[in-house]
Amino acid sequence: MARQKVDSKLKDISPSIGANMITGATDLIEINSFFFVRIVRARYLFVRNGPNHCDPYVEVRVGRFQGTTPSIRSSIDPVWNHVFALEIGQTQIHETILEIFVKNNIPTYDEYIGRISFDISDIPIRPPSDCALQSQWYEIEDLRGKQFRGELMLSCWKGTQADEGFYGAWHLQTDAASIGVYNIDNTRSRMYIMPKIWCLRVNLIQAHGLLLEDESEKSSIFIRATLGNLTFTSKLVENNNGNPKWNEQLLISVAEPFDNQRLFFSVEKGTLTSHKSLGTCVFLVKNADKVSPISVRTIVVEQNGGFAGKISMMFYLDGGYHIFDDDPHYGTDLSPPDKPPIGVFEMGILNARGLPAIKARGRTDAYCVAKYGPKWIRTRTVVNSLSPNWNEQCAFDVYDPCTFITISVFDNGLLYEGDIASGAKDTGIGKVRIRLSDMETNKIYSYSYPLFELQPCGLIKMGQIQLAFKFCCLSKLNLYFMYALTKLPKQHYAKPLSPTQLHGLRKQSVMFVSSKLSKSEPPMRREVVEYVLDSREIMWSMRRARADFERINILVSGLVALYTRFDEICKWENPNVTVMVIIVVIVVPVVLDICSPLPQHLFWHFILCIYWGWKYANRPKKLAHVNLELSNVHTASVDELEEEFDPIPTRFGDNVIRRNRYDRLRIVAGKYAALMGDFATIGEKLQYPLSWQDPTVTMLVMIACLIVGFLILRFSPSWSFPFPLRYFVILVSVLYLLINYPIFCSPSPSWIYNLISRMPLKLDYMI
Repeated sequence: MARQKVDSKLKDISPSIGANMITGATDLIEINSFFFVRIVRARYLFVRNGPNHCDPYVEVRVGRFQGTTPSIRSSIDPVWNHVFALEIGQTQIHETILEIFVKNNIPTYDEYIGRISFDISDIPIRPPSDCALQSQWYEIEDLRGKQFRGELMLSCWKGTQADEGFYGAWHLQTDAASIGVYNIDNTRSRMYIMPKIWCLRVNLIQAHGLLLEDESEKSSIFIRATLGNLTFTSKLVENNNGNPKWNEQLLISVAEPFDNQRLFFSVEKGTLTSHKSLGTCVFLVKNADKVSPISVRTIVVEQNGGFAGKISMMFYLDGGYHIFDDDPHYGTDLSPPDKPPIGVFEMGILNARGLPAIKARGRTDAYCVAKYGPKWIRTRTVVNSLSPNWNEQCAFDVYDPCTFITISVFDNGLLYEGDIASGAKDTGIGKVRIRLSDMETNKIYSYSYPLFELQPCGLIKMGQIQLAFKFCCLSKLNLYFMYALTKLPKQHYAKPLSPTQLHGLRKQSVMFVSSKLSKSEPPMRREVVEYVLDSREIMWSMRRARADFERINILVSGLVALYTRFDEICKWENPNVTVMVIIVVIVVPVVLDICSPLPQHLFWHFILCIYWGWKYANRPKKLAHVNLELSNVHTASVDELEEEFDPIPTRFGDNVIRRNRYDRLRIVAGKYAALMGDFATIGEKLQYPLSWQDPTVTMLVMIACLIVGFLILRFSPSWSFPFPLRYFVILVSVLYLLINYPIFCSPSPSWIYNLISRMPLKLDYMI
C-alpha cells in the first residue's frame, strides 16, 4: 500500500553558535544567559512551636517561574546546596524582582517563615573564566520586612552554559512547579561512563564423586551458571556413576570491577524443564586467570552445608575481544583505547522542532541521549515543550574514524508523582546516526536532521533535531595510518568467535549496560538503553528482504548494462559505434606497447586521478543520512509492518499467519531461491570443464588448450609485430565477437555457448 512520501533530506541551518561570532570562540551551541541561584543552607530559623515542627524548604520565584528545594525534616539548620537556573530570554521586561521564600512544609503551622528579595539589575555577571562566586549569609525577614527570622546562605549571579552550575541546576520553567520535588534530579544533564567489558571463558570439564540417590539410574546431569541477571545452561550428559563429563565452554560478559561479582553454579539432575539440584558452589570472578597457562580449578559442591562432590573447571578473563553493546553495523570505538586518541568529536545539541505530543493535554518533556564508545551523555529535560531548546555541548575522544555516534530523542516519563508506580516509561521519539569518516576534519557541520519512527501502522515523522558538530583531528598521519590497521582487535582474527558466540556476548552486554545505567542516580531507564543500542531481535522482514534484493540489483546493474551494451555493439545495432570500437581495439594495444612500462603506468594513473578528481568535486555536499527509498518504508503494507514488529511467539492467530504471511513468505522465498540457484548454475558451468565430470568435455578443453599453447609457443619467438603475442590473441578474440556482421551471423548460438550449456551441474543430482 503506497503512502504519502516523507521528506528525509538534511537541511542546512545557520545557528548563532559561538564559532560564527566575531569573538572567534569555538563553541558549537547558541550562547544564552541565565540567572543562577545557589541555595546552600539556613540557620536559626524561627517557628513558633519549636524545631520539631519545622520542615523547611526554599522556593525561588521570578514572575511566573518558580522552583522549590526538597524539605528537610525537623531542622532549623537545614542544608540544601541546590542550584536554580532561569534563562534570561524567557523572562518578561517587567519582571525585575527575584524572590526567595523560606517555607514550612507542615501545613498546620507557619507556612511562610520569611523571604529575601533581590533586584535583578543588581545581580553580578560572572565570566566563565572566574572562579566560583562566594556564598553569603542573608537575614530572613517576615513578609512585612521587619522581623528577623533566621539566616540563609546563598549566592546569585548571571552566567552562560559554560558556568559550572549549569549542568547540575534545576532549570525553572513555566510548568516546573507541577513536577515532584524528588523527581527534579531526573531532569538534569548527566554523563555516564561504562567500564570495560571482558569475556569470561568458563570451561566445564568434569564432575567427581557426585552423591546420587541411585547411581545406576540413567539420568542426565547439567550445570546451571548464574551471574547477576544472566543464567547459562550446559549441555545434558549422562551421570556416569556420579562422574559426568562436559568438556564445554561458556562465554560470559563481565565488567570491571570484578571484586563483588560471584558466579554461582548449580548441578542439576533431570531435564531442562524438570530437574533437581544436587548441590551448589560459588566462584569469585576476580580469582580467574588473566594470563596463560590456565590452571584447572577444583571446586567443592555443597548440598545443605555438606559435601556433595567436586567440579573441575577452568576460568579465564579474556580482554582481547571487543564486546559489542551496540549494533555491529553502527559500531563506535571497535578497539580498546590503550593508545592516545586520533581526534576529538565535538557536538552541540541545539534544539528540536515539531515534536509530537506524547502525553495527555499535548505535553512532551523531551531530552536527548548521545552515545559514543563507553560514554553516554544525557541532556536536561525541557518540560512541556514541542520545540525544546537544549543548547548543550559535549565531546568524545575518537580512536577510530570509521565509527558512528548515535543521538536519540526521548520523552521523559518519570517527572510526576506516581509515574514509577504506574509503570510509566520513557518513549523514544527518533534517532540519528553520524558516521565520522564522512566528515572533513576541523570543519563545522550544522544540520537539521529529520526524526522518524517506523511503527506497525507505518512511517511517522516525529519532528527534527538541529545539531552542530565537527571532528578535530590531532594528526592527519595517525588518521591515515588507522586505515591500514585491523578494524577489530587482533584476537578476533587469531582466535575468531562464531557469529552465535558474538551475538550471545552482545545480548549479555546489553543486559549488563541496562542494569548498570538503571542503578545510576538519576537512572537511565532500560527502555532508553535498548532503544539507543538497537537491541531488538532481528526478525523476518518483507520490507528488508525487498530492500536487500534491490541492493543486489543495483550491485550487478553495472555488469548487466555493460553486457547489454556490448551485445548491442556485437549485433551492429549502431554500425558507427561498432566501427569506432573496432578501431580502438586495434589501436590501443599498439599505442600501449610503444610506450615503455613506466610511462604507461604513469599515464593511466594520471587518467584515474583526473577521473576521481572529477568525482571528488561532484561528491555530495551533505553528509549521508537515512534513505527512505532504499528502506522501502513507503511501499510496505500495514500487514508487512505488523509482521516485522510481531514478537516471538506471534500474537496473531493461525488463520492470519497461514493466509497472510506464510504463503506470501513461501512465494517470495521461492523467487529468491530461484535467483540464487541461477547464480550457482553459472558458477558451476564455469568450473566443470576441468573437473572430469564429463570426460568428453574435459578432453576437448584439454586438447584445445594444448593446441593453442603449442601455437603460441611455436610462433612467439618469430613474432615481429609491434606488440606482443598476448595482445594479438586478445585482439583476435575481441574482433571475432565484434566483426560478426548480421548478414554473416547464424541464428544458432556460438559453439562456445553450446559447449558451456552442456556442462553438468550439481542441480542434476538434487531431488
